[in-house]
Formats: sequence, structure tokens, C-alpha cells
Amino acid sequence: MTEEYVKQEKYQKALDYEQLLFFQIERISKFRSNKDYEHYEISIETFIMMLPKVLRDKAMEYKKNNDLTIDSGLVTKWDELWVFINERLEDNNLIFKTSYIKTFF
Repeated sequence: MTEEYVKQEKYQKALDYEQLLFFQIERISKFRSNKDYEHYEISIETFIMMLPKVLRDKAMEYKKNNDLTIDSGLVTKWDELWVFINERLEDNNLIFKTSYIKTFF
């Protein structure tokens, strides 16, 4: 007996990608705070894969130029990569949105 699937013409619900990114940022922060460096590094790599292409390419280039690999023992270099990524997100108005900052402060 085979099951037939009806092709959906439209998605049931839009993917809340910002929520997924937020969840990943929380994981990165938690692993860094707990000094779980292996998971910290892996989570940053996962986050990079989730970024928009332009930002992903910049982050991957930075990672390559600094010879960052998992278990490289270079936690400060991973911290610098994380700062680099956050600065690119801020520059592209994806975090700390300018309109929000102006109205909040």
C-alpha cells in the first residue's frame, strides 16, 4: 500500500527565521558563559551557515584568514570572529536597529 501526498500550493505558515537566529544567539551566549568552548565554536559555525549570503561569505573569509577550526584552542580568535559577525549584523541593521535605538534612548 502506498500513501499519496497532496502537494501544497502554499506553505501553511511563514518560517520565522529571525526566531531561529535568536535561538542560535542564545545558544552561543550560553556555551560561552559556561566555558563550553567546543559547543561555542560549533554554534558559531552553525550561525554562520544561517546568515544571509553576503554576511556568510564575509564571516567564512574571516574564519579562513584566521585559520579557525573546531578545537583549535583559539577561544580569543573565536571571540573575535563572533564580534566580527555581530558588527556586520549591526552594520546591515539586522541587530540593534537604528530606529529602535533612536526611539528607545
